Amino acid sequence: MTDNIGMYYFYNGELKDSTIVQMPVLKGNKAVYEVIRLIEGVPLFLKDHYERLQGSISNIGYKIDFSFEVLADQIKKTSEANCNLNCNVKIMVILTEAGRQTLLYISKSFYPDEELIEKGVNVGLLQLERENPNIKLINLTYREAADKKIREGNYFEVLLCSSDGSITEGSKSNVFLVKENRIFTAPGANVLKGITRKYVMEACKSAGYEVLETNIAVSRLKEMDGLFLSGTSIKVLPVTGVEELCFKSAKNPVIQAIRKEYDKIIKKYIDEYVNIW
Repeated sequence: MTDNIGMYYFYNGELKDSTIVQMPVLKGNKAVYEVIRLIEGVPLFLKDHYERLQGSISNIGYKIDFSFEVLADQIKKTSEANCNLNCNVKIMVILTEAGRQTLLYISKSFYPDEELIEKGVNVGLLQLERENPNIKLINLTYREAADKKIREGNYFEVLLCSSDGSITEGSKSNVFLVKENRIFTAPGANVLKGITRKYVMEACKSAGYEVLETNIAVSRLKEMDGLFLSGTSIKVLPVTGVEELCFKSAKNPVIQAIRKEYDKIIKKYIDEYVNIW
């Protein structure tokens, strides 16, 4: 896979050395995946990722064929073999009528630095909908359309819009909009239910803010005080531009408070599991 950055990877349950055995190019009818972030060797929210992977596989008519414990063990061994305790690990399950193949490796990642967080990012808008948003399925046509828009506009990300003009999610993130002390995000049925999204919603509530899952029209963007993206690598990232619209999201006290609460959730999780891993 082109996004592999590690020397060692797992293929069908066996640890391989990429300098000896080239990583296979997996081809099949359907491929589901998860990207899990490791901090200090601890895979964040691993149980949530496993359960979502299990759900994605089930929703396309298959059953997962490895346990949570097996996944945890392979992640640990991959991290240790590559001497990398702070990285993203991707697991892919390719499903075909002839069988299945499983690949686990350290993938390329981008972690925003403090300068970018304080500056915020610019995003574009793209009318595009996932065929089934609750399945984390590799879709090259979808990815190519989003990447094309990102390149053309020099955007960090694009926000997807439904046919009725509602903002749903980012192409590889979830999006939250802020108006005074209320937080808006698209209903879970309409988006990929990001693992980070789940814990960001907890962070919002811990910070004392109401979260409303509702459709927000693109035309209402100008009414918002700010907005931010959430994702495995980016955590909580302020958006300061949506095409021609500008926002002071990076300085918004609500977004800053949510970022701090989310970081507390991560720290608590790491403190709880660091000695186990």
